[in-house]
Amino acid sequence: MAIFQKTEAAERILQACRVLLDKGLIARTWGNVSARISETSFLITPSGRGYDTLTAEDLVEVGTEDLSWEGDVKPSSEKGMHAGIYRLRPECGFIIHTHQANASAVSVLGEDIDLQSLSGRVFCKEGEQQILGPAIPCAFYGLSSTKRLARNVAREVKEHPRSSAVLMRYHGAVCMGEDDADALVAADTLETVCGRIYEKYTGEKLRSGAGAATQYQIHEHDGMYRIHTWTPYIMEMSRRGKTVMPYLDDMAQIGGTSIRCIPQDPTREQWRSASGGRNAVLVEGDGAICYADSPEEAEAVAIVFEKNCQAANLALKKAIPPVDKISSRLERTVYLRKYSRLKDGPGGKGSC
Repeated sequence: MAIFQKTEAAERILQACRVLLDKGLIARTWGNVSARISETSFLITPSGRGYDTLTAEDLVEVGTEDLSWEGDVKPSSEKGMHAGIYRLRPECGFIIHTHQANASAVSVLGEDIDLQSLSGRVFCKEGEQQILGPAIPCAFYGLSSTKRLARNVAREVKEHPRSSAVLMRYHGAVCMGEDDADALVAADTLETVCGRIYEKYTGEKLRSGAGAATQYQIHEHDGMYRIHTWTPYIMEMSRRGKTVMPYLDDMAQIGGTSIRCIPQDPTREQWRSASGGRNAVLVEGDGAICYADSPEEAEAVAIVFEKNCQAANLALKKAIPPVDKISSRLERTVYLRKYSRLKDGPGGKGSC
């Protein structure tokens, strides 16, 4: 059984967070990282804390069997998923859950990717199959942070004992390894392979800037901060001029249950109708406007919306439905009630 001393586990978790941030595989407070520290417990990142400022004191020890924990710092709400993997994989000492862009986009397919098939061998280069295993399974969708989602992931981990990564439909991915190096390599390799899968299914090259809001202008208006962004997949959706639905559950949470499109010179009524109850609108042929009560939260909306538009680009080509309306509403409601308490208004922090 792979077990780390608690101090060493904390150092490895914090270092893994820095690496994931540098590689763009995690952002802000999204995702979670853990390490096994005994036969009955693991150390995990907290809920709602930015990875760039985490310290060892922020990490939380959680019981593998009963999910018990002590102290004032709340562990990640996905702790149950980590516990289930540790119970099933005694050789696993480190787990990384991310919402990385390419893997999240490919997750909408809801398909296991057989890396030993002819098409699978096209997706994988030499050595990558040895890292990821014979398949990349995809867990059925479940509302984020729920027992159902944890069970769905556990089912795939059990049925694919040689796989080091599992996609989570409409959500993201979880990668595991004996140590942090193994889990990090799995996450990085997964993103590369999913990039090739995405290109195969869409018939087009990946567009630079996916998953990031690097192209934008920001201004403040009536206490709200607005970002006008022109990242590649947002631009693709704005050219379509139609409403974009959530194809990733974090879009439903932080952006809204649908993102409407307005003309470039909208009337007051058009703006009010499209923006009500949401944190973003598309502008026909001119990107999107994302808004929240702080510049950081407006940028978070822009990041998630770009990632959702990347997933939508694939889903629309393959006639794949979005997250169902009831689940979208539940994701949005839980997010606003639970996480936006950290800030006033619908731009709250939020994290799994």
